[in-house]
Amino acid sequence: MNPISSLVFLLLLTVFPTQILCQSLIDQACGYTSYKSLCLSTLQSDNEAKSAKDLLTIAKVALKYTGTKAQEVNAEVKKLQGSAKDEGLKQALTDCAENYGDAIDQIKSSTTALGSKKYNDVKTWVSAAMNDADSCEQGFQDQSVKSPIASLSTTFTQLSSNVLAITNHL
Repeated sequence: MNPISSLVFLLLLTVFPTQILCQSLIDQACGYTSYKSLCLSTLQSDNEAKSAKDLLTIAKVALKYTGTKAQEVNAEVKKLQGSAKDEGLKQALTDCAENYGDAIDQIKSSTTALGSKKYNDVKTWVSAAMNDADSCEQGFQDQSVKSPIASLSTTFTQLSSNVLAITNHL
């Protein structure tokens, strides 16, 4: 690096140290994931992630968004249950409501485990929540109906995958 570039970098680091270091922490964490663009868009929009000083905080924020998405999917399932006419769809939605209820509980357990730094427990609970999402989607296939929540389920699974990837580096 030439002397002028070094001076500019040092000046930027002095003036904006938190933004530069935290941005690189977000970039580092998302670099571990399979769904980097989702990871970046999620974490870069969050003030806690932007001011994080360690990867554990980044993992907590990522897990928070995963839990929020599970609740969003569950709310959509319950809304659809009220208007479903097709018996196969009704059955699949009933199963999904149970699956996502379990997933929400598992994400809550993951949050507790992460706070206690029990990373293997985090991975177990997040993996179980992902399995619940898969079971939900399988229910639609089993009933030969198109999933009305496929996009939401995919996002939940991708967020979960990102949490696992980040947790693997704690």
